[in-house]
Amino acid sequence: MQEILRPQLHIAVCDDEACDRQQIAGLVNETMLEEGLSCRITSFESGTGLLSAIQNGAQFQILLLDVMMDGLDGMELASALREKGDYTAIIFISSNREMAMRGYEVEALRYLAKPVDRARLREALMFCCRTRLEQKEILLPTASGQRRILLSDLIYAETWERGVRLILKDGQTETGMKISELAAMLPERQFVFCHRTILVNLAFIQSIRYCELELKSGAALPVSKYRQSEIRKQLMRYLEG
Repeated sequence: MQEILRPQLHIAVCDDEACDRQQIAGLVNETMLEEGLSCRITSFESGTGLLSAIQNGAQFQILLLDVMMDGLDGMELASALREKGDYTAIIFISSNREMAMRGYEVEALRYLAKPVDRARLREALMFCCRTRLEQKEILLPTASGQRRILLSDLIYAETWERGVRLILKDGQTETGMKISELAAMLPERQFVFCHRTILVNLAFIQSIRYCELELKSGAALPVSKYRQSEIRKQLMRYLEG
């Protein structure tokens, strides 16, 4: 049986109205399943709760935020994240169109009116997923704080005892994230699992041999025999642009 390794997106739904929160989370789950995308959805009843989770290390790839909430509202939450250099994809949801349209101020990718239209939600989610293909850098929590990593500098990442070790062109760094969480932040077209514990940047592969690939640096990485054929195909697609 072929080994299948797919990154799982972590999506946050934040709305102080329980009914709306449950409905949106349900629609998101249904949409992602229909698109064949793996995801985990965490719901929050307040902006403060979501911000606290992020400050404590929670990693999300997409945030669906109600603009109008008691306490810390969606706009204030988005502003707080942007000020800290966090550019996670944001979709604003609100019955107040005028407020939500201010999303450009915090670089929100989409605005959805309540009640949420299924087709518009699908378009917004797929757009957010596609933006990952255009990423130039990611922001990762490390022992020394948040660190920006250029995708062009990331050669490969591997699991280690406390999370993930990233091998970069100018050295290495570690993060406490799971490798599946890191994979969800990276463009699938460029980063692939050559082994269940190793995620490699196709741009740095020199050649592929039986159960092994050679990097341009001369270093070698193991390749699962079940992944060899697929990696060759992905490498060709990447090289062809």
